[in-house]
Amino acid sequence: MMHWRGWVGVLAELCLVPSLGGQSTRAERTAFRETSSYADVLMFLDSLQLLTKEIRVATLAISPEGRRVPYLVAARPLVTSPGEAQRSGKPIVYLQANIHAGEVEGKEAAQMLLRDLTTGQLRPLLDKVVLLVVPIYNTDGNERLGPGEQNRPGQNGPAQVGQNTSGQLLNLNRDYVKLEAPESRGAATVLVAWDPDVFIDLHTTNGSYHGYVLTYAPGLNPNGNPAVELTRDRLLPQVRRRMQERHRQSTFWYGNFRNQHPDSLAQGWETYDGRARFGTNWMGLRGRVAILSEGYSNADFRSRVAATYNFVREVIALIGEESDLIKQVVDASDRLRPDSVVVRSVLAPPSIQPVVAEITRDLSQGASGFAPRQRTGVYRTIRMPVYDRFTARRKEAVPAAYLVPARLKELVELLRRQGIAVGVTNRSWRASVQVFTIDSVSVDAPFEGHRTVQVEGRWGNHTVDTAAGAAWYIVNTDQPLGTLAAYLLEPASEDGVVTWNLLDRELQPGSSFPILRQRTRPAVPTVAVP
Repeated sequence: MMHWRGWVGVLAELCLVPSLGGQSTRAERTAFRETSSYADVLMFLDSLQLLTKEIRVATLAISPEGRRVPYLVAARPLVTSPGEAQRSGKPIVYLQANIHAGEVEGKEAAQMLLRDLTTGQLRPLLDKVVLLVVPIYNTDGNERLGPGEQNRPGQNGPAQVGQNTSGQLLNLNRDYVKLEAPESRGAATVLVAWDPDVFIDLHTTNGSYHGYVLTYAPGLNPNGNPAVELTRDRLLPQVRRRMQERHRQSTFWYGNFRNQHPDSLAQGWETYDGRARFGTNWMGLRGRVAILSEGYSNADFRSRVAATYNFVREVIALIGEESDLIKQVVDASDRLRPDSVVVRSVLAPPSIQPVVAEITRDLSQGASGFAPRQRTGVYRTIRMPVYDRFTARRKEAVPAAYLVPARLKELVELLRRQGIAVGVTNRSWRASVQVFTIDSVSVDAPFEGHRTVQVEGRWGNHTVDTAAGAAWYIVNTDQPLGTLAAYLLEPASEDGVVTWNLLDRELQPGSSFPILRQRTRPAVPTVAVP
């Protein structure tokens, strides 16, 4: 295997010096010494619209500091609405960059891909997919430029980058459950409306010293479905092979070494997190092909852009080739009705795989997966445990429906933003239900403006009578997002509505959780919540 460093010049020649015809990114114009500003991206998109009729620019959101977050629809022929996109029969691919604005190669690669897919050498790929692109998701963070060693310690260029957090100082890739940021709410609106089959999120790693120019992951939430299984078992391995064979770039599953000391590398390689607050996990839980791309922070900026460009290019090409299969697994995921939901997860047992590590020396800052170390340029392939997925630590039965009291309107608004169908009834009814008795409530340290909560307790059977005129919201789980609804509403969930403080006033040890479960579908007439 040739190491990625040996192919920098080849890659520059092959994919980073296109016939630009006057249109180029700031990164290209500065020989990859600088990254694009917000104004640069808007000018690039404006100029692209003058060159092609195959894109349409719209607004995803308005940032907290008043900046428009643009997204583009690209297709040949161009589609103008979600319905038209679905009727085309083509896979719909959503590509997102710059959610962490210090991680800049995705922003540059997304612009270059848009140009080359619409006016350049990649145009045939656009015949096979409908593409939605958000090239600069975190517009406010992008404009908070600072030295790379301050905003992205350990990242190998460029010298000035934005900050990872948003204008609200939120990590937007922790916001997919609570949907507090305007960017998150705008993205959820677009994703619910267009219902893409594929979601790609572009990032940069930090941490371990290894031999891969890019690492990747599928959705990691252990509530599996056919789309997640296809992504993990077939699509990503195929893209890895193509990256090596066509571009001579080595890639691997995203993660970090458990210990970077040379004598301790065999402890293993570990992925990040399975909770739904992360975008790719959230989309995987929704039954979609979800792919995380992580450029290697220790590679130079030009190489990271090249790897990201090639990776997304190969993903789009493969999705186009496998369009019928993609549609089949998405449909199968929508029809899946599991009888249980994983509400708490733990790393699954590892597999033994060869992993390329760079041997490093001590800098008196430890040897953990994220500790800075002195590089040597010496690489070894070591067989070690690879922890790349999660399994259930706690499951709960999925009921036919959850019953939510009328006073919890804020919670219902969140469910609807997530795309979950909610009904309401004000008829009187008597039903056998399950009630969760709270045994204990624990509160964690401050995080993202919250003190996240976990409860312990147990479900028990009860009979409930309601009077006419007392409204209840009803969330049937017999819907495509039924598993997501259960994951959010279960009180013991590691990342649900309890976690993010939506029910703090309702949680007392010895009291009953306000949301009920019904094993059989409610017989009372309901109407959809408008």
